[in-house]
Amino acid sequence: MNRFAKVAISAGLSVAITLAVLAAGSQVPGLEVPLAWWVIGGLLPVLISAPITYALASQAERIAALHANLAAANAELQRLVDIDQLTGAWNRAAFNAEVALRREAAPGWFLVVDVDHFKGINDAFGHAAGDAALRHVCGMLIAGAGPAALVGRIGGEEFAIWIAAADEHAALRLADALRQAIAAKPVAIIDGRDLSVTVSIGVAGGAEIGVDEAIHRADRAMYRAKQDGRNRVRRSA
Repeated sequence: MNRFAKVAISAGLSVAITLAVLAAGSQVPGLEVPLAWWVIGGLLPVLISAPITYALASQAERIAALHANLAAANAELQRLVDIDQLTGAWNRAAFNAEVALRREAAPGWFLVVDVDHFKGINDAFGHAAGDAALRHVCGMLIAGAGPAALVGRIGGEEFAIWIAAADEHAALRLADALRQAIAAKPVAIIDGRDLSVTVSIGVAGGAEIGVDEAIHRADRAMYRAKQDGRNRVRRSA
């Protein structure tokens, strides 16, 4: 309800109450209510209540706007706290907390993704190229995993993905699709050159293990992928 509607309602109630009192008084034997009182009773409440109600309504709207701005600022602050500023993924603490909540409904599966030869990228092309590679990989993980998935940055060049997949086969299919997509799309680095990037992915999960253990198993599977030649997907043993 806007302020003008509030003013109209307040003024109308004030006039109605005043006139009702005058009407009741006019029913008292011997008491005559002059016409001037009726006029004053119709005008004075409007002149008093309308500006007061308008001022109060305006103040209430300003307070509501301040509350809305504060809520938005708090939400943005929380987002900045929870999100890795380089890549846009959840940071590790926020990722673990959000996964713990979602696993109450579906245990899901975890993918641990590591950028292959990342130190070599930094050494050969500089840290700006390394940052571009991380942003590129993370963007493809977020887009490829879908809106229901969670993507977190859990290390320097290491990401974790939680998906509410029904079984390991679905998780492995997604992991390999992500691996192939990243390998097929080079990164545009600072000097305009394209840089090919690959990732190694480990998969683990299921209802019987907790978040930390699932990530640990997926991490070990990822290292096996590296040992087997990189640009591979491996499942937890």
